[in-house]
Amino acid sequence: MLWNKSLEIGIPAIDDQHKELFRQVDILLDNSKQDRVSQTLKFLGAYVKKHFSDEQMLHIKAKYPKAETHRKMHTDFVGAYVKMEKEYESDSANKLQVLLRINKTVVDWLKHHIMVQDKDFAAYYKSSNEKK
Repeated sequence: MLWNKSLEIGIPAIDDQHKELFRQVDILLDNSKQDRVSQTLKFLGAYVKKHFSDEQMLHIKAKYPKAETHRKMHTDFVGAYVKMEKEYESDSANKLQVLLRINKTVVDWLKHHIMVQDKDFAAYYKSSNEKK
């Protein structure tokens, strides 16, 4: 999945992190050929947590009224991701199928989350900064 301008929310630090998330998802499939998937899954999981933490700090700073709902979406995604990562590690017979499902799930979730929730936050963030 390639990053494209339609996924930009207009907050440079968050946009840069989103670009890196998509880059890591692309690397995930490439690494399946080099048996480096476990390492990439761990990095991607840690990066997602850091990104969510950074984004949630902006929510708090901006007093975003939907912050708790947004945080819950992040928490639910991390839980699902950890479950998929464990499934990959424990399923030696179907690793490629599990990896393809992880890739599709992560890309679909990220695209939808950015286009709906993150863009909603960005609009709030920009309008609240304009009022100051």
